[in-house]
Amino acid sequence: MSDDAVDPKPALVQLFKGLADPTRLRMIAAMVDRPRCGQDLAAEVGVTPATVSHHLRVLSEAGLLRETRQAPYTFYQLDIEALQGAVKAVSSPKRVRELATASPVDTETRDVLRAFFDGPRLRALPAQRRKKEIVLEEVLRRLPRRREYREPELNRFIEVVHPDFCTIRREWIMGGYMEREAGVYKLAPRGRTVIDGG
Repeated sequence: MSDDAVDPKPALVQLFKGLADPTRLRMIAAMVDRPRCGQDLAAEVGVTPATVSHHLRVLSEAGLLRETRQAPYTFYQLDIEALQGAVKAVSSPKRVRELATASPVDTETRDVLRAFFDGPRLRALPAQRRKKEIVLEEVLRRLPRRREYREPELNRFIEVVHPDFCTIRREWIMGGYMEREAGVYKLAPRGRTVIDGG
């Protein structure tokens, strides 16, 4: 991919996140055939105008809406072409594989992961700080999603990737990826950013 090329994957992920809510799906259904204003949608879906405004913002940022203004109202309609384009992008195994392999991982990260991982297993923890951070973040992404982890449970998850779970746990704490209290581990803000893809 050239420096000028636009990677479609983040936009596609955001679009599907926009769809991943029952209230937003009901709103989309109400906007398929004709434009609707916020008040119409609130009445149709049975939620407050403030809730409608929030969901409209999410759908708009996902590229799923067309807006027209007729003072004092703004009307919204589903951009059916955007939705069809997203469905087409994941319409075959080949396309799904292409999306997965087109992940915008920078060259340094890709090289580090290739050097230190053998399939699902971590060969060793790098000594150099930046490389170590890349590896620690990759192991963190492989954890099952939990609000909190008890230490024995966390050890078992890490051990699947590397036997030295004590060192990895300690590095997560020191690096600000996790917080520990009374033997319970939780993601710190830095860790949540990694998990959420930020």
